[in-house]
Amino acid sequence: MVKLNWKNKETLNINGSESHQNLEDFLEVETFFLPSMHEDDISNDSWRNMLISGDNRLVMSQLMKDYNGKVKLTYIDPPFATGGDFHYKIFIGGNKNKHNAMAYTDIWREGLESYLNFMYDRLILMRDLLSNDGSIYVHLDWHVSHYIKIIMDEIFGMENFRNEIIWAYPAASAQTRRFYIRSFDSILYYTKSDNYTFNDDPNIYMEFSDRVKFALKKDEKGTFYYRGGSHDGKKLSQKVYVTQEGIFPRDVWTDIPYIRANTLEYQGFSTQKPERLLKRIILASSNENDLIADFFCGSGTTIAVAEKLKRRWIGSDISPHSIHMTRKRLLDLSNSNDLIKWKEKYGRNARSFEILKVGNGDRETQIPRDFIIKKEKDLKSLTSFESPSFNIELIKEENSVEIELNQYDNPNFIILTKNIKDSLSKWQDWIDYWAVDFNYNGKIFNNMWVSFRTPKKRELSLVASFNYDKYDKSGNYQILVKIVDILGIETIQNYDLRII
Repeated sequence: MVKLNWKNKETLNINGSESHQNLEDFLEVETFFLPSMHEDDISNDSWRNMLISGDNRLVMSQLMKDYNGKVKLTYIDPPFATGGDFHYKIFIGGNKNKHNAMAYTDIWREGLESYLNFMYDRLILMRDLLSNDGSIYVHLDWHVSHYIKIIMDEIFGMENFRNEIIWAYPAASAQTRRFYIRSFDSILYYTKSDNYTFNDDPNIYMEFSDRVKFALKKDEKGTFYYRGGSHDGKKLSQKVYVTQEGIFPRDVWTDIPYIRANTLEYQGFSTQKPERLLKRIILASSNENDLIADFFCGSGTTIAVAEKLKRRWIGSDISPHSIHMTRKRLLDLSNSNDLIKWKEKYGRNARSFEILKVGNGDRETQIPRDFIIKKEKDLKSLTSFESPSFNIELIKEENSVEIELNQYDNPNFIILTKNIKDSLSKWQDWIDYWAVDFNYNGKIFNNMWVSFRTPKKRELSLVASFNYDKYDKSGNYQILVKIVDILGIETIQNYDLRII
């Protein structure tokens, strides 16, 4: 077998990592128990989906303790080694003011070798987590797909390569006239063995071509087209009936558009992938209740699709903003597109999930560099910020308690650029998300009430309500209120409540 060699590769262990033996357990920080909207959602399954914040190498090493060989399908959309920076949109207030903030940098200052080390190490862990009948899809483009293909052959075996899928999409704003316009990504599809899941599901089929659609006709027996031919110089034709609404997918996918700002699934993340892309992959290579993993979950597309297709899932990302975006996307799942009937809304809540952190959870929030005035960038660390504060009014009614948010102060306002300051016309504009745990247990924040903004929904409720009958008995209770502002800064304050 041909192998790729580069600087420091010999220090990496192709046989897998044992470093998970010395890692601390995940720190569980939040739980979500959303009410079911449908009777068939009721389940006695104790599984809870996991959204994990932290370096994915540490995340996967920790997961090895309990999930070695248990992941049925892994999809990743890692950095492509493009040499550029990628952004997400931060929306401010109720009028959709939006500003760019850096999501991640794809600049590898030590060169291609450092990128290959990064990917090689992680792909080994993904292989070990994958079940024997599992599959992995690695989404890349022209920059490094040829390098990663050779590495995948080494780690997973040349015999387990199934497809290089070409996802072709229109070039949005091609400026070049010096070479052919690039308008596709590559997705490398491997399995762990020759015994793998691949479903002939009509919901993964590609549409007929325009020529075929134009030729389709219907009669009392169904849908058909005329197949032509000739014999002895005479033209012949016969009816050919079709039972599927499309064709089994080829390895060139031209039927899935990239994300536009006017679509319902748009999250404002520059490298966001379409839900219909993940729908095809997940339906083809897994079944209901299988475990799906995405260790570069970004805007949460894999997680949202796995949830809607009733798969179990684990998602992780090193960016706190990606975790926050995915959390909101799951909480707003009922308003997203239904994957089978795309023009309809999904109409269901996400199942229970938890947010965890790897290690001790001390990773600092980082104020977006793009939001800070130039002199402050030079004078202080970008992770250095002053803690905001807020005021609430706690109102005890006869049968319920209400919390009204009535002020938010962020002392970091003074270091922001003028265009950001101008977008913050009132204190409410700071608030992106706030949640209340009306019965905090001293360990894990249980989101019992939440209100948040999305790119499509800018309204924010400022009053949270909770009925007394949900408390077990009279006594003293602790209420925790959490706010996440537009900078990603999380502020938590606690309040005492006595129920008589």
